[in-house]
Amino acid sequence: MNMRRVQVRRERPTALAVSVALCVTMLIVYVLTLNPGRPDVVESMAAAPRVTRQIDFEPLEGWCVAMAECASEQEARLQASAWVGRGAAGYVTRLGDGWAVLGAVYASEKDARRIARRLEDEEGLPAKAIRLRSEGLTLRITAPEAQIEAVAGADALLRTQAEQLGSVALQLDKGEIGADAARTLCALAATESADAAKALASIPGASDNALCRGLCERLQALSGMQQTIAGNTRATGASLSGMLRCAQVECFVGQYELLSGM
Repeated sequence: MNMRRVQVRRERPTALAVSVALCVTMLIVYVLTLNPGRPDVVESMAAAPRVTRQIDFEPLEGWCVAMAECASEQEARLQASAWVGRGAAGYVTRLGDGWAVLGAVYASEKDARRIARRLEDEEGLPAKAIRLRSEGLTLRITAPEAQIEAVAGADALLRTQAEQLGSVALQLDKGEIGADAARTLCALAATESADAAKALASIPGASDNALCRGLCERLQALSGMQQTIAGNTRATGASLSGMLRCAQVECFVGQYELLSGM
């Protein structure tokens, strides 16, 4: 599938309503508005019947809590290893000229700064909140409806499951759900991620399109992390919470980097 990309700037609320329950699905279906006035229609490689639709990838924004900033990746990974078992992600990523250890990602600046202050006061860490934001992206596609839904649904699923992973970790911390329930949710979510990746991969020409290929890779990586968490029967409490947050940060940062590169 060949697509032309148009960068757009949009603002949306940073606070996202997340409902975490023991359910059989974690996918939110996004209903997107058709805009026939735009001329940038891209023809699909697939056969008819086809429809023309515009899909909007909203700006992606999150606030990450950096627990440490290091000069080298090795130093960052050494510090990160001490945090995973304590409920933090301990996710290592490049930040400017150095490396950062991220503990979690939040929808609101207020929550991120509150956690950063608590880490500074209680743990003596030079923690701080870091804003990650990618611009929005608008695509106008002519293709079979199922293929358009696969592209739009992949982005929606990645955003939703990043939020759900953080919420499951929080509920686990509060004792609102147990380790078995958290693993069950991850197993269900892993199936959804894998199915969404297969739907994208089945689109003719998807591997030649940077966005489709990137979304597929992100979904495959997410499904793998979720399967690992679901199958880890030894991890409980803070250790399992740390694994959930690591998957959450990896999912969010990966999606942020993908959309920023578009």
